[in-house]
Amino acid sequence: MKRLLRIIWAILFSRATPPFVIGFFLLVYVGIAFITDETLIALMRYTRTSFFLTAMLALLPLNFAVRLVVETIGYLKMRRVVMVSTEDVQPGLFDETVELTVTSSFEQLQSHLEALGYKTRRIAGALGAWRGISIFPARILFIAGVFLLYAGILISLTTRTSERVAIVEGEKFSSSTGESGIVERITFEPSSGLILAKKLSMEVAASSGKGKNVFGVYPPSLYQGAFVYPRYLGIGLFFNFTAPELPAGYETFSPLNIYPPGKEATSVIPGSPYRLVFSLVGPDDETDPYTTGRMNFNFKLLKGKDLVLTGSAPRGGEFVRDGYRLAFRDSRRLVITDFIRDYGVLMIWASGILFVIAGCFWLPVRIFFPRSEMLFRSGPDRIQAFSRAEGRGRKHEGVFHEALDLLEMRRTDRKSFEG
Repeated sequence: MKRLLRIIWAILFSRATPPFVIGFFLLVYVGIAFITDETLIALMRYTRTSFFLTAMLALLPLNFAVRLVVETIGYLKMRRVVMVSTEDVQPGLFDETVELTVTSSFEQLQSHLEALGYKTRRIAGALGAWRGISIFPARILFIAGVFLLYAGILISLTTRTSERVAIVEGEKFSSSTGESGIVERITFEPSSGLILAKKLSMEVAASSGKGKNVFGVYPPSLYQGAFVYPRYLGIGLFFNFTAPELPAGYETFSPLNIYPPGKEATSVIPGSPYRLVFSLVGPDDETDPYTTGRMNFNFKLLKGKDLVLTGSAPRGGEFVRDGYRLAFRDSRRLVITDFIRDYGVLMIWASGILFVIAGCFWLPVRIFFPRSEMLFRSGPDRIQAFSRAEGRGRKHEGVFHEALDLLEMRRTDRKSFEG
């Protein structure tokens, strides 16, 4: 059992685990690419349904969670050691270790290091010296960010749910999560922002009658625990169709994906061989019909595979020929919208924030205030000297060796005095 636990710990703590897992998924991705063109979607589906792939992916956040704990413990040990506690110096804490067969009280060395800008702490038989600011906070924030990133990806792949709904101007704003008032207006207009050329907004009156909610493209809005993602624009068309074989006629509301102008969408007349293919006419004055609301429609009437007739009519108009009649009662803007429950995306956003904070802390500290530390311990017949630096290592190394030379000089002076 202990051997098994050691193996599990080694896998979770190893720095080789992340590249191994990422490489494994890359090989799986390449293999799937030979089977289907939708490689990424297929990989996400297989990962969601396969316990083995999910467990492999879970190794990534677990690895960084373990490293977060281990590096925090290591930093606290280093801090205690440099502050000249009685703890033993474990291997790997310092970059350089030197032993001198001399003894010293470190008084002169302490004064020398303080004159160079080092803060010091001395007790009987030990001297610690440090200068600058540690990049440990930035590193911990970075590791925590990577943990949140991989944890968010894992949660998104395994728990994400999505529902696609047509949000129509003047109709209820609804999904399976519930209802929240009426869509008062949908606007699509030029934007002065840096990211998007046009701004989409859906204004929804609250069900309580007080206030309203506005949903746009960016940033994504949250509605009853689900993110609201507008996907594409369309037209909701109310039309009435009459044919010689259908004297009673057929009337319906049909959500059509016919934006931008020229894009076609089909509406099937149930219980008949007829199909109507609609498209939005592009205006001559280059205005956007979705923005202005002035809409004209082209249509093609098909009976089976045969084209019966073609024509066009504006919103509120009608087309009549050879016993066929098509009336466009009304048209409304609509937005095909996804309601996505994905709690992992919150963790992914949080990871991005941590990366930014870590970078803003790390860069100035590493350039202007790099951390350097030294520890000297005196034994009965020797001195152990330890050194590490997080930046400007060559300069710190020079100071460290000057300190060693100073200790050696004290030994030489003592021998001369005794002689």
